[in-house]
Amino acid sequence: MKYISSRPKKRPPLVVLLAGLPGTGKSTLARKIARRYRLEHVSTDSVRKRIFRDVRKNTFGRGSYSNRQRMVVYDTIYYVLYTLLKHGVGVVLDGTFYQERLRSKVGRICTRFNAKFILVMVDCPEGLISKRFEEREKRTSRTLSDADKQIYEKFKKLFEPTRLPHIEIDMSSDHNEILERINYAITGKDY
Repeated sequence: MKYISSRPKKRPPLVVLLAGLPGTGKSTLARKIARRYRLEHVSTDSVRKRIFRDVRKNTFGRGSYSNRQRMVVYDTIYYVLYTLLKHGVGVVLDGTFYQERLRSKVGRICTRFNAKFILVMVDCPEGLISKRFEEREKRTSRTLSDADKQIYEKFKKLFEPTRLPHIEIDMSSDHNEILERINYAITGKDY
């Protein structure tokens, strides 16, 4: 005789990875997704600011944007992701994740914990990105991101396309349509 549990089967945790160039609107979208699906939100910008508190504006390749320190940021994100998934907590990750190996590692961690992994490649027209950087420069309040046009151009040269299953989002599109597409990728149902 088999024992049948009366407990409802626990759903696997959800991981949504938003990858794309600086200034595309990943963090804005990540906050909306985190609220909608009650997920934790972890960004490379917030991790960078916590680890490298004394570093503010940087030029690419130095400060908190050096290769070594970038890898410290990603390794920290992997550790946080691992810990959250170990406890069954879903998460939205947002950052450039500019190399395929960085995105693949998230996928491998998700597989280990049987988490549902959704990769969203975020794009935006360059004119809108430039406008965002200009507006960011004018602000008196600080933002988490230190990225500017120079950092955008450097990452643009380094950014690798993905071969992983993914959806592509253009942040100049209607935000309700964007959220509807993401919802469909997550649930298989319309919004």
